[in-house]
Amino acid sequence: MKRIILSRKGFDSKAGGTASPIFSNGKLFSIPIPQASPSPKKYKDLDFDGISGTQLLKEVSAKVLPNDYCHNDPLLNESIGIFGQASSSQTELKNRGVGPGDLFLFFGWFKNFSNNGNDVHHLFGWLQIEKIIEGTSEIMKYLKEKNIEHPHGYGDTSRFTNNALYVAKNNLEVLGKKFKAKGHGLFKQTHQKLVLTEKNRSRSRWKLPSKYFKKTDSLFLNRMKWQNKNACTIFYKGFGQEFILDVETNPSVKKWALDIIKKHG
Repeated sequence: MKRIILSRKGFDSKAGGTASPIFSNGKLFSIPIPQASPSPKKYKDLDFDGISGTQLLKEVSAKVLPNDYCHNDPLLNESIGIFGQASSSQTELKNRGVGPGDLFLFFGWFKNFSNNGNDVHHLFGWLQIEKIIEGTSEIMKYLKEKNIEHPHGYGDTSRFTNNALYVAKNNLEVLGKKFKAKGHGLFKQTHQKLVLTEKNRSRSRWKLPSKYFKKTDSLFLNRMKWQNKNACTIFYKGFGQEFILDVETNPSVKKWALDIIKKHG
């Protein structure tokens, strides 16, 4: 594992217009962004622990409708974990050397609406790369073979330039060891250790655990940077989907990822 990618997914201020929900029982669900063209699922087709997509939209007062198409990606709660990326975001991943063995940690904007909780950036899932399938024709061939419907290989895919599909490992492998934990999945419940946002601050102000991050060096490979390295704080500003960390020379960050997946996955 050379790279960990903090990958922003789900509703945001432009796409959906609100946070994804943290429920009163502590479970959380990342609501996918809308898609203008036909995709495998509409919001009304989503289901989370018996809660319909229509109910999810009502829970968060979303700006999209149950009959709208959604970009349901990544798929982390299926037998095969997959994540699609394209265009400049995929170019960035490729240029920064992201490849098999590397790990995506997915995060998004979340809020507990039942108690009017704080807006936070919260980790919700992970995917460790087994292989990368590049090109729409190869992606469609793979999805057909596995009988999987996915937005990056469905309908009119012409908008997905530089199209790629990341397929998960069966089991997590970190620091040369294979673990019982799956190579992809969703975090079971909200927990402070999964919250990137510093306590009682705006969601864009992050604080990472000093135990793993204080002694890192040249960690960030693209837009992200420390606000205060000693305090391990980051001011997350602006858009962008993929924030790439160099963990080849910072193995303590691999340990951070392993610990949260083992404890909360």
